[in-house]
Amino acid sequence: MNDFVSVEKVNKVFNLAGGNTYLALQGIDLEIKKGEFISLIGHSGCGKSTLLNMIAGLDLPTDGMVTVEGQRVKAPGPDRMVVFQNYSLLPWLTCFENVYLAVD
Repeated sequence: MNDFVSVEKVNKVFNLAGGNTYLALQGIDLEIKKGEFISLIGHSGCGKSTLLNMIAGLDLPTDGMVTVEGQRVKAPGPDRMVVFQNYSLLPWLTCFENVYLAVD
């Protein structure tokens, strides 16, 4: 496989209160080659962050598969990261403890 990141037939459904569900992503296919730069654009709520969270291993698809360098993404790893739009420092921790929390 030549793909650095591969997203194959990914669906993501979130469970809502009252037994309802929300279909966030459906049938997503994406191939990113090593060294390639891409941009995900779209309106708020269209699933960009959901897809990035799955590539980072912060969330898992309901159906389909995400792989990085041929390995299925099952959890966060040191080879992937996400830079969040808003800072998320925990004010009761020191600067070092905030950074170390992400490393740990």
